[in-house]
Amino acid sequence: MDYKEYLNKGIEETNKGLFDEALSSLNKALELEENDALAYFSRAIVYHNIGNIESAKSDYSKAIQLKPNMVDAYYNRAHAILSDKENLTDDVFHSVIKDFDKAIELDEKFIDAYYYKAVVQKNLKDYKGALHTLEQAIKIDNMAVYAKALKKLLETKYLNNEN
Repeated sequence: MDYKEYLNKGIEETNKGLFDEALSSLNKALELEENDALAYFSRAIVYHNIGNIESAKSDYSKAIQLKPNMVDAYYNRAHAILSDKENLTDDVFHSVIKDFDKAIELDEKFIDAYYYKAVVQKNLKDYKGALHTLEQAIKIDNMAVYAKALKKLLETKYLNNEN
């Protein structure tokens, strides 16, 4: 099989939840084509799913290095970092916000990136910043249910309607 066949097989296996098989296929794809952002991104998804967060972060970063406009790599890397609950510090939260900001810069209508950025801002106790981020999301999609719910929580519990 060639690189593309291994890559496609790995993606199919990932979609079926066959992570060991997917990892094997994607490793073979990367042996044949070591500088392909999609292969690193796809393998990062597998690592993320099996809980190998360091490898996931590394592969998302490699995908970004190879293809700096890969929106989902920034978004997914942020989530991988956030899933490492034992190592969440303010500095880590700030680095995650940078990834969400980059995803938003590359796709200004990426509602989920706005929402999760606001969640991180809330964790940093930047309630007004989170509120502003949520308002941007709601401006893009007035039906953004989670953004509206978090906005209401911020206004009632953290900002006492002072905004």
